[in-house]
Amino acid sequence: MKTAAFYRKLADRSCTTTREAAQLTGLRVPAASMKLRRLAAEGLVIPLKRGHWLVGPAAPRAGALVAVAADPYRAYLSGWSALRVHGRIQQIPRKHFAVTLGRPREVALGGTEVSLHHVAPEVFGGYDYDSRGDGFVASAEKAIFDLAYLAAMNRSRVGAHLPETDLRGLRWSEVKAWVARIPAQSMRPVVLRNLQRIREERASATGATLPDETRDLNYIP
Repeated sequence: MKTAAFYRKLADRSCTTTREAAQLTGLRVPAASMKLRRLAAEGLVIPLKRGHWLVGPAAPRAGALVAVAADPYRAYLSGWSALRVHGRIQQIPRKHFAVTLGRPREVALGGTEVSLHHVAPEVFGGYDYDSRGDGFVASAEKAIFDLAYLAAMNRSRVGAHLPETDLRGLRWSEVKAWVARIPAQSMRPVVLRNLQRIREERASATGATLPDETRDLNYIP
């Protein structure tokens, strides 16, 4: 099988393993591995961890990288990375920020880094597939919550401070609804304080004034 034909068999996939590529194309695993290395040299696939490949000539897509990094657990883009996908920050995050039920760790893949952060099962959610991130991406509300939640857990690499961020139209009642799901009740007021600080910092940076009735998140229904 010619390399071009081999690539066409894989072109509709975001990621593949060498074994999957062999099964899909009818080649033996060593032959499929050789074809994949040839495609990588041409920039048509990107090697990830051993035996895993990102398919496509574009720059690595964050969602696909996160899925590989967190395997066998499910994970989704959140924090600054999700806010970037939603167009709420212009600054490009240095690492892909992701939330998982697996263990927290830093993973180097495809020439970039994925930062995996563990959360309790009760607050794992609030994401959907988003083609802009080529994977699962948290809603803007859940991304804000995750930052405040992880900061409350004293994760040294996570802060509840944001770069220039557009919070206009954010559904704060939805953000607060996630707070109610936190299993450790003692953490809830800490997360609320972090969220409040985010709102106040952004209001101060933009010269906006929070309405009296919504100045405190505790008053948001």
